Amino acid sequence: MRSSFRSRLLLLIVGLLAVTVISTTLAVLRATNENVETLLGEELSVIERVFIEFLRQDREQLLERGEVLAGDFAFKRAMATGETDTMLSVLANHGQRIAADLVMLVSPQRNVIMSTHPLDALPQEAYESLDPAMSRGVGLPVVIGAGAFQLVLIPVRAPDLIGWLGLGRAIDEQALARIREITNVDVTLFFAERAAPSTQRISTLPGTLLDSARGNDAMGENVAAVASEFADNLRAAAWLSRERVMLDTADAQLVAVLSESLQQALDQYAPMRLQMVLITFTALLAAALATLLVARWVARPVYQLVKAAQKISEGDYSQRIELRAGREFDALASTLNLMQDTVAEREARIQHQAQYDLLTQLPNRNYIFFLFTRHVTESAASPRFALALLDLHSLQQVKDLYGNDFSDEVLRHVAARVSDSLRRGDMAARVADQQILLFLADMEPASVGVVMRKLRDEFANAVVVNGVPARLEFALGFVFCPQHGSDFDDLLRRAQIALSQARRSALDHAVYQLGQDEKHLRQIQVANRLPRAVEENGFTLSYQPKYDFSARAVCEVEALMRWTDEELGAVFPDEFIAIAEQTGIITRISELVVRDVVQQLVVWRESGLVLSACINLSGLDILQSSFLRGVIAVVAEAGLPPSAVVLEITETAMMADMGLATANLNDVEAAGIRLSIDDFGTGFSSLAQLKALPVQELKIDKSLVMRMDTEKDDRQIVRSTIEMAHYLGLKVVAEGVENEQVLKLLAGMACDAVQGYYLARPMSADSLEPWLRELPPHVRQIPALLDA
Repeated sequence: MRSSFRSRLLLLIVGLLAVTVISTTLAVLRATNENVETLLGEELSVIERVFIEFLRQDREQLLERGEVLAGDFAFKRAMATGETDTMLSVLANHGQRIAADLVMLVSPQRNVIMSTHPLDALPQEAYESLDPAMSRGVGLPVVIGAGAFQLVLIPVRAPDLIGWLGLGRAIDEQALARIREITNVDVTLFFAERAAPSTQRISTLPGTLLDSARGNDAMGENVAAVASEFADNLRAAAWLSRERVMLDTADAQLVAVLSESLQQALDQYAPMRLQMVLITFTALLAAALATLLVARWVARPVYQLVKAAQKISEGDYSQRIELRAGREFDALASTLNLMQDTVAEREARIQHQAQYDLLTQLPNRNYIFFLFTRHVTESAASPRFALALLDLHSLQQVKDLYGNDFSDEVLRHVAARVSDSLRRGDMAARVADQQILLFLADMEPASVGVVMRKLRDEFANAVVVNGVPARLEFALGFVFCPQHGSDFDDLLRRAQIALSQARRSALDHAVYQLGQDEKHLRQIQVANRLPRAVEENGFTLSYQPKYDFSARAVCEVEALMRWTDEELGAVFPDEFIAIAEQTGIITRISELVVRDVVQQLVVWRESGLVLSACINLSGLDILQSSFLRGVIAVVAEAGLPPSAVVLEITETAMMADMGLATANLNDVEAAGIRLSIDDFGTGFSSLAQLKALPVQELKIDKSLVMRMDTEKDDRQIVRSTIEMAHYLGLKVVAEGVENEQVLKLLAGMACDAVQGYYLARPMSADSLEPWLRELPPHVRQIPALLDA
């Protein structure tokens, strides 16, 4: 029995529709599979860049930490002098603190001086990367023995190059595991030295898969071939891989293989494939009922899905798939939308992690450098802006007291406050553990006060974390473009110099001044040469006479220290005393001065000259009881009366810790040694405050004395000071007397003694003795001037 035309037509249409629907469905599934494989391949390409960036940032972090060690004064001194024990101690301490697995020292001739690993010579690539003129360290991967390392080599200068510091961090299973946590991709590392009998391998892949994909590991001289064979075996096991040659030299090879399971990715789309099958049967059933209408209804969304899948495979994630063709197609569209959103989000997250600090969410150093370069390049006119380096120098104390988690939360709050204080167009970036760099657009030096007021207001209130308040101290170093330069690294370095100046001056900010680079280098040179001067007692003493009005004679001299270095030339106390205080060597210098002055007093007394001598002390000396006890002992051992020595101290030094200073000075007074307040009038104390101190003498600073003959205000200040000091029972000495008129004015004010160039300039001990025995005419006539 022949079937009807309608039946045949229906059968033909349904058959054609079935072929069409099934073909379309298979095409979609095939396109989906190909798209997944393409996406995985592209993702591996992105992750390869992330992997390289991770290693680069790891080297950069190691480099930045190593620069701190390379700049360490004790380390540079030890390296310059060849103090092996000190170098070993410093390297061990710093290497452990920065988690370095490999530490080495390299001579200026690029020979290995010492190393934590057996190493006769630098690897070829490391040897060739060293340049004596390099301003900053260099980082690169190397293979040493049976291990792969991230190696950074940092020049050590003092100020010339004295060698390189090498720090290495092993690229081991733990490092690869951290990379896998970030990228969710397995990493296998192949490496070997050319002379090695076999290739070394470390991996995050499961052991069973690793064994099944094992290649010919004995090919020690062709690591790339071993990695390529390994990747081919992984592909046979439905894994996508990407090879990256990280090192290929005459000495060694290092190849990374990034792998991701294709089957696991496809398994995520199993529900989608099931839905596709259901859609196919639904379409065929609908075709039997509605023929061409149903066929057209089915074909249109499938075509849209195929087109969308193709766009996704091309990397276009911006097109949303909007269908109104039934739950199955809508579910498939939602799945594809979710897939492209997931891939886009993952790429955005990787990009964000490469540009921002994960803790504070501020831009990192690399990103602000990119923005800085773009700003300078795109500026139509000469760019004008400021960089301010903010250092949270009390954050380490918070970390030591409350732990890392607490300090991290405090830093997040501080970063938010700093960002809130900025104007539109400004930016803050975290460039170090406790440093934030501020980019301040269109800012002139006159606006520094406005910025500081905002920041002081932000930091005025304590940061409260879990109910615990933490108040932070901060300091800023400002630089301006174009006044101070236009190169990012130069500006950042000069901001660091300004920041150091602010901290040395106990200020909350400082602006870089032209020439501070040279001054900073000079300070480093002075700091390097000062220990040797102390060790060899390279200081000399000059003595300036002091005329006593009541005795009408020179009964006392002030000992003044001088230092002439064979390399630096004349170095004045104003230059090296502050550095000596910062390096903690000042008390050793004071001990040398006290010893030499006491010996000279003994020599003078043996020759018939009975003199007293004034010795200037640092504020740090006054706060050390052991030092003051040593002074008392030296005077007693020399057989001098205690009153032969006068210790001069500044009023600001006493204000640092009045309680401790008073207690120590009471001990000195009890021993009979006299005490004098030096440079009075330059600090912030008052005579009423000094009443409680055991001092017998007060020296008026020369800045108030030198212009007494022309400045009425200075005369009044000096007169009042003398009267108040006498009321408190203090002897008054005026320094800076440079002419006869000032001498007469001071005598008329009942000043007790004077000192200055009018009497005599500082002179050596050998010159002072004949000067005292045969006084110059202008000194001999002083009694007549007083009687006139």
